[in-house]
Amino acid sequence: MSSRQLRKLQQQRELQQAPAKLQAEEEDSEDEPVANAPTAKPSLFANLAAFEDEARDVDDDENQSQQALSEPEASPALISKAKKTKKKKKAKTKTNKAVEEKPGNGADEIDAALRELNVKDASNHSALAQTTLDPEYERVCHLLGINSYNLKVGNEMRNLFGRTAVDNHDDAGGPVGRGARRRQRGQNQQVDLETALKGRHAPGKGLSELTLRRNNLIQGKEEWPRGTTGGLTMAVTGAPTDSGTQEFKYEHDSNYQRLQQEFQAYVEMGDPQLLIGLLIQNPYHISLLIQVSKIAKDQGDHALSSDLLERALFTFGRAAISAFNTKLSQGKVRLDFARPENRELWLAGYQYTKSLVMKGTYGTALEWTKFLLTLQPDLDPYCTRLMIHHLGLRAHEFQWLLDLYDSQWGRKWREADDGHNPAIYHTSPSLAFAALQLRDGPKCRKLLSDSMNKVPWLFFRLFKELDLDAPPSIWGLEPRTDAETLFTELYVVQTKDLWNSPEATALLMEIAHTIPKVDLSKIPIVSNSEMTLDVVRFIYLDNSPALMAMAPSNLLHRSNNSDADPLPPDHNVYSYDTQRTQLEGSRSMGGDYNNPLAALRRLLPGFPARPNHLEIPGQAGEDDGGYNDGADRELEDMMDEAREVLGNSPPRGFLQRILTSMFGGGGNDLDEDTEEATDTDDDMPGLEIMDGEGDWQDETASEGSDMESGDQMPALAPDN
Repeated sequence: MSSRQLRKLQQQRELQQAPAKLQAEEEDSEDEPVANAPTAKPSLFANLAAFEDEARDVDDDENQSQQALSEPEASPALISKAKKTKKKKKAKTKTNKAVEEKPGNGADEIDAALRELNVKDASNHSALAQTTLDPEYERVCHLLGINSYNLKVGNEMRNLFGRTAVDNHDDAGGPVGRGARRRQRGQNQQVDLETALKGRHAPGKGLSELTLRRNNLIQGKEEWPRGTTGGLTMAVTGAPTDSGTQEFKYEHDSNYQRLQQEFQAYVEMGDPQLLIGLLIQNPYHISLLIQVSKIAKDQGDHALSSDLLERALFTFGRAAISAFNTKLSQGKVRLDFARPENRELWLAGYQYTKSLVMKGTYGTALEWTKFLLTLQPDLDPYCTRLMIHHLGLRAHEFQWLLDLYDSQWGRKWREADDGHNPAIYHTSPSLAFAALQLRDGPKCRKLLSDSMNKVPWLFFRLFKELDLDAPPSIWGLEPRTDAETLFTELYVVQTKDLWNSPEATALLMEIAHTIPKVDLSKIPIVSNSEMTLDVVRFIYLDNSPALMAMAPSNLLHRSNNSDADPLPPDHNVYSYDTQRTQLEGSRSMGGDYNNPLAALRRLLPGFPARPNHLEIPGQAGEDDGGYNDGADRELEDMMDEAREVLGNSPPRGFLQRILTSMFGGGGNDLDEDTEEATDTDDDMPGLEIMDGEGDWQDETASEGSDMESGDQMPALAPDN
């Protein structure tokens, strides 16, 4: 008889004898009850156990079968259970006897000892935490912690408009993209941006689904072309601090550096089509994405501009390491703004935040502003403190905004130096508005009263904007410095629509009538030194002509400014020579800003080099500081050579006026038939410009002509 047949026979006998045996065992063992087995058909679990037993050794099977045949009334399963039960009972009795024989080692005393050890460990851990962690710093990190869910605009749009509306929408920046739609444009372009930059791949041949969805910064799109980061990677800088804060940095490999140098050369040429063609070949290069995004924005295609910025941020997210994502959620990620590779993350994030504000997705815009702030909260190089207050109000994060300004971060910016009034007080009215929305009347009135006494000129300007009659307490109070004017105008532009409600205006009138007349002589002046480089960078990126007119010109018009790196800091950490050449090339050339011909060579690509024998004012061999006839003839010869090099033959007067304005002073005319320059404003010929076909013509001749806006592309060269 085979072992399988024996098992079937055993199972049948078990089923017949199960009720009596189980009842007997239940009486003997209380700690291991056995459920009543069914009497109709064999149990499926019993069959499963039979199949598992087939894997055992054959000798064991034969021994079990012989035991079953010799003792038909006994069930092997029940016997094994009984043996296990007896062993357990014996083990329990032995342990109980051992415990009884050793007084002081009872269960209660053991539990008490364990609890004591846990208390000691907890106390040691808390003592260590008190010595290494600053609770205020931890609070700031908690407030600036990033939720990757809130960084993706598609999630907020689904909450606002529903899943169906979002899945069917056709704007860039959402989770789906454009689809097959094409916009009809009135501008004649050599390359259609939307057609050129759209991914040209068959369905399923783009980026993988895992790559698109696992990015913590941006939700990828299926329409984006397939490609790698191009050599952009991330590395850890140094060891983490005692508080757990970790600094990271982005790095460029040799291929990326070579492409970055090519990008800079194309920017200096000033031809947007070259940049577009280069981006098609390298679809995930950060500098190209940011620059072409600006071109699309200047042409009015804000959706495409936002899409390119999303692709740039998506590339940053692809290059990020897991430690970066972990620290980002804790608010303990830091990047050094002095590194040009890192600064591109600030620029792309800021421009993308502006596009989110245009869409009305303020929650996502606030999360991205927090992201920029957490990268370097102590310096805040993009001056997010001047915009995070009104984004917090629009996103309905009222309590979070109050907590942020009450934290160590807010107190840092309220510290006054040399008796000056800190500029951040110009954002304090937003705190009162937040308390108003939280229905905290006493706190709201206190904050608003304090703010009116610190920056009364701001409320006088706000009352004017809201068409309210200013009470005597603040009437006629005007800003005293350019800084006060700048911060006042900025706040009014940002928040005037928020205050334009019956409830808010009633509160403004109430508080303004209750406070006494404000004495400006007792209020510290907001010094113009508050308009630091980060503030000017914020104004420059805001691109408001009225505000830019108030910014210090020495900071706003810097020689190394460019759209790819707006107003870089004075101190930079360079990773390779191309970065140094880009930012410090003018200073490394021996001060050629004092050399007008060198400046002319930078202004006009292809301008011939200066002859060695030509003397320049301020250099060796020139004593009188003027130009002799020989020098004038040399300059005229160089001008003729430049016309040949440029190819389009710019008129003589164009180059002549450039040279005259650069050399200054005498204003020597290069025309040998004229002995002295006698031009006036009335008879000064118009400035020649290059028309859409690449030919030079006089500006006066082109007045009134109907030129297509697409025929001329703005120069992309840095504003030197």
